[in-house]
Amino acid sequence: MDEVRKVSFWERLFRLDARLSARLALRARFLRWLATFFAHTGDAAVWLAGAGTLYVIGESFWRELAVRILTAMTAGGVASTALKWTFRRQRPPGPSSGLYFHLDRHALPSGHATRVACIMVVLSPFLPTWWATALLGLWAALVSLSRVALQVHYLLDILLGMAVGSLVGLAVIRWM
Repeated sequence: MDEVRKVSFWERLFRLDARLSARLALRARFLRWLATFFAHTGDAAVWLAGAGTLYVIGESFWRELAVRILTAMTAGGVASTALKWTFRRQRPPGPSSGLYFHLDRHALPSGHATRVACIMVVLSPFLPTWWATALLGLWAALVSLSRVALQVHYLLDILLGMAVGSLVGLAVIRWM
């Protein structure tokens, strides 16, 4: 007798995640260009260069800020990489997956989402107004969603990345 294979909770969740993520994929050239721009504003190289520059040429306030950014990025990167190798979820198939697949084939959690959430949490106490914090949050959301829109990550990847990044950012604030 053929037994009907039961689909696990995780398989159902990942299938739903793939369907929802596919709906967010961008096809229009200008929108893909815009999403690519936002995605790259969350690249580690951009933030490492910026924090390094602040540290080298800045006064003590800017140096402290640079150290906080570098610490958050390092801790977030370690956490994200450890989780990626634990879950080993493959990236979605899509037009943008080539480069990322070669550099980092695991998707869960998104390193970009982890990084921007860390940066958002660590920088928020230094911002002068609530709306500056809101803009930083909007930027973090756009960077994260652009990863799904470009078909480099699934929605669940960025949600977990934002959660991990926020927790790591809070730990960095508490520790420093």
